[in-house]
Amino acid sequence: MDEAAISGWAVDTSDPLVPLRLRVLIDDVITDVISCEATRPDAASFNLPTDKVGFSYLIPRRFLDGGRHVLRFSTIDGAALSMSSRTGMEMPELHFCLAQQTHVEGVLDGVVDGLIQGWALNVDARAKTRTGGLRILVTALGQPVAELLADQFRADVAEALNADAACGFTFSPPPELRQGRRMTLQFYAMPGKLELRGSPLELGFPDDSDRERINTLITRAEELFGYAYHLRQELKAALPNERYMLSDYPRWAKKSLPLAPARAAAMYGELAAERHVVSIICPVYQPAYGDFLAAVDSVRAQSYPHWELLLIDDASQDAALADQMRRLAKADDRIKVVRLAKNGGISHATNAGLKLAKGRFIAFFDHDDLLEPCALEVMLRAQAATGARLLYSDEDKVDRSGALSEPHFKPDFNYRLLLELNYICHFVLMETSLVRQLGWLDPKYDGAQDHDFLLRATERLEPREIHHVPEVLYHWRKSAFSTASAIGVKPKAAGAGERAVLQHLTRRGLAADVARRGVLTCYRIGWKPPRAAGKAGAVSILIPFRDHIELTQSCVEAIRKFTTGVEYEIILLDNWSNSAEAEAFCAAQGNMANTTVVRVAEAFNYSRLNNIGAARAKKDFVLLLNNDVFVSDAGWLRTMLDEMLIDEQVGAVGSKLLYPNGTIQHAGVVLGVGGIADHAFRGLPAATPGYMMHAMTAQEVSAITGACMLVRRTAFEAVKGLDEVELPIAFNDIDLCMKLTAAGWKIVFTPDVVAEHRESISRGDDFNEAKISRFMLENEVMRQRYRNLLPYDPFYSRHFSREGGVYRELRVLEPGEALKS
Repeated sequence: MDEAAISGWAVDTSDPLVPLRLRVLIDDVITDVISCEATRPDAASFNLPTDKVGFSYLIPRRFLDGGRHVLRFSTIDGAALSMSSRTGMEMPELHFCLAQQTHVEGVLDGVVDGLIQGWALNVDARAKTRTGGLRILVTALGQPVAELLADQFRADVAEALNADAACGFTFSPPPELRQGRRMTLQFYAMPGKLELRGSPLELGFPDDSDRERINTLITRAEELFGYAYHLRQELKAALPNERYMLSDYPRWAKKSLPLAPARAAAMYGELAAERHVVSIICPVYQPAYGDFLAAVDSVRAQSYPHWELLLIDDASQDAALADQMRRLAKADDRIKVVRLAKNGGISHATNAGLKLAKGRFIAFFDHDDLLEPCALEVMLRAQAATGARLLYSDEDKVDRSGALSEPHFKPDFNYRLLLELNYICHFVLMETSLVRQLGWLDPKYDGAQDHDFLLRATERLEPREIHHVPEVLYHWRKSAFSTASAIGVKPKAAGAGERAVLQHLTRRGLAADVARRGVLTCYRIGWKPPRAAGKAGAVSILIPFRDHIELTQSCVEAIRKFTTGVEYEIILLDNWSNSAEAEAFCAAQGNMANTTVVRVAEAFNYSRLNNIGAARAKKDFVLLLNNDVFVSDAGWLRTMLDEMLIDEQVGAVGSKLLYPNGTIQHAGVVLGVGGIADHAFRGLPAATPGYMMHAMTAQEVSAITGACMLVRRTAFEAVKGLDEVELPIAFNDIDLCMKLTAAGWKIVFTPDVVAEHRESISRGDDFNEAKISRFMLENEVMRQRYRNLLPYDPFYSRHFSREGGVYRELRVLEPGEALKS
């Protein structure tokens, strides 16, 4: 079957000459809005004044998938309509199950990272398409055990087959299948029950006694330093639990989003006693009718009832749309419609709504997006608890079928990141008085008007007055013409954002160049701090080494070759080298200008070596640099230093480091992952944007690696440098960053300084048997010292798992856990 349609007729008996407009809902999602104005001679028997009351609706091909679906009709204001068949039978809804004439391609990859993974595509030869979204039936012994949806992102399949990337699936066998036996699972693409290549798959699971023994060993392993490092992860892997990979977001969302109200109550407490009105400003310009009605429905469904919805019709010139809005306003007196005589753009329309707003707070809302039912309630709980004047939440994307994807779990307020990327975006709640102080939205920045507005807000607010609500409360509609669907769809938006950032910096008196990063809507800030005498900055570069002279010499030569525009000295910290080659090298270096060699005849202690070097430093800034780091860009040190000079609150700056194979070794550090901390984007290609562009934007972070860290010397001395007593080898750089943060300094990562790092080549692997006990001891020092801080990195969402792998796996937080967060 290639097409399927439903026909009928309907009339509004109170006004039969006006064609009735209906919502079409399939699986409770508004798929279209239709008008009943086709000729239906059979309606004459009802003595109607007109026979133009009919309709014919072509069911979208995506529902011809062999699955069960439910179709309903309702009026524009949401009142349900029943249907009558030719036989006179009354039906509140129509169930259907139809399939297109297509065939299936699919493969079961097997077990990958503890999960069963595969992909499937629906191949339509006539339309020349390969689309995902197939249902996958899982059976054991001929009996169904699960049904999956093949809609997860698989870039490899898309590239290889020129197909829809949303075609992957993952399966974690439920607990009842893991009871100590071997099992064979079959995977079929539905509705044709076509078995995938690679199926069946045979698996084995531990029985109860095995599980008990493994858990006992896990407990023991956590008490032993050397044994724990190797055994604990292996044993945990032997006990598969329910896991949510980032690509498995829809399943996570289904379980986690309903918990948001309870988490907010645990975290923030009660709503303010006074029930303030929230004015929701919604510019409207030629939306898809179904999407628009769904957006309004999501406002009407709010658990917090004290709101007004201002619909600003920006001269859409659409009589049917105007009629929809009139009916919605009539159905709910909290909805107000404003019609503009001339189309002025989104800023102009938003300003028209802002001028009429009567609420204590303003919320910004697009005409086809969706709010979670608890959105206003959660935001107002947070406002009452924090006193913030500007609040923003997490968000995701919603497609035409109502499916959720692409979650944006945001950091807490991060001004440096906001300069390069409007990461705040949706959902924003602001005090009305603040909005009016800012002077409305500026139409010359249309496309990036919200970025401009947020930057202007930061000019008036203290950071403590801006609060991040860590819940997904806003669903941004993906469509063919939205920036939610494709970054490159609106190139003018990127240009407007570039101008907005530059004007903001000009108002703050900060000189900089602002340039777009490739085709993406984010920007590189090239700072231009004052270069007057005494203000250009000077750096002492500390390089510890022991033998490995060829490596160390290459490191030093690269510095001298590529460092321009910065006054610097090199302090070589010789940690007991004992070769003739080392003696010759040290003698030669000691004779070079602006170079000092300090011999430290002691056991290796990274913290002590750098503390000794910092005490000998003559410059205002100190660069900690491993002898296995190689720079290759003439502006590397100038870029790092300018981040310091432009903001006196910055205490340390880190760079992007790459392995010799060109993949990322360091792009900032996230606290709490894997126990103490982990590097972000480790192992990904150097040019990857990373999760929500975090690998390619400068931003404030909680920690950076000491392999290449520029530190303000006054800040370094104020926190007493690196801990050479309890953290001589590992985690001393993380500890330094956390001490700096506690003292009020910022830590900044810049992706615009890239160097090669041959990690651990100069002193071997930290994790061999001889060193494992020392590493675990320092691990425990950090756990005890920062037990209340490590799990809660303010720049890394609490919804990501801390078990291992940054920006990789999600966790479902219960309300009690949210209180600790």
